[in-house]
Amino acid sequence: MTENNLDFLGPVDFSRPIGPQILRKLRNAIIRTYLKPGRRVSEAGVAEALNVSRQPVRETFIRLSDQGMLEVRPKSGSCVPQISISKVIQIQAVREAIEADVVRNAARLLSAGQIEDLNAILKKQESEDAEESSVFMELDDQFHKALAIGAKMPHAWNVIESQKALMDRVSFLSLSELPSSALGIQHKTIVAAIANHDPDRAESEMRTHLRAVLNDLPMIVQKYGSYFIE
Repeated sequence: MTENNLDFLGPVDFSRPIGPQILRKLRNAIIRTYLKPGRRVSEAGVAEALNVSRQPVRETFIRLSDQGMLEVRPKSGSCVPQISISKVIQIQAVREAIEADVVRNAARLLSAGQIEDLNAILKKQESEDAEESSVFMELDDQFHKALAIGAKMPHAWNVIESQKALMDRVSFLSLSELPSSALGIQHKTIVAAIANHDPDRAESEMRTHLRAVLNDLPMIVQKYGSYFIE
């Protein structure tokens, strides 16, 4: 596919650091399939669309390549890769193992105030704004990050965040087809187990929650087959 209009990236705020904005814009464009698998994208094209120099765009391309969200091909042009099903399964297993420990610690350590903060995030997930997949996913990230911080395991979230790009691509497709209410209910059961200081139940509920994306995967692959490999 040839590169065409990139207006969906929107403008850059030059009063703020440029690099993080470019990263967020391109990452979101890939997750939300504005940049579909197989789509070619060039540093020059992005730089021109955002009215920025090529250096921060080049750095962003490298970071996205490290996350598996872009195949950087200096001579033939970069493109958005298809989603590797085997990598999704592996990354899910790693995330589940990490978050099982996180939520067990959370059940032991979270204060009443921190649990209230989690419930506040869940309340936002029930709002009309959160019906949009990208908004719900941002709140989901806030929820899991708050758990890691409350469990005194902030680095665990850093590891998860650096590895979950492929999972986010699948999650967005899943949320586009299926209601988010089931995930909201799962979040509530996790918080209830934490509030009851029940590590075993909290771990069980977390594992069920994180496996939901694998349960949805066959349906997503069937509908968006060209987006996937393997």
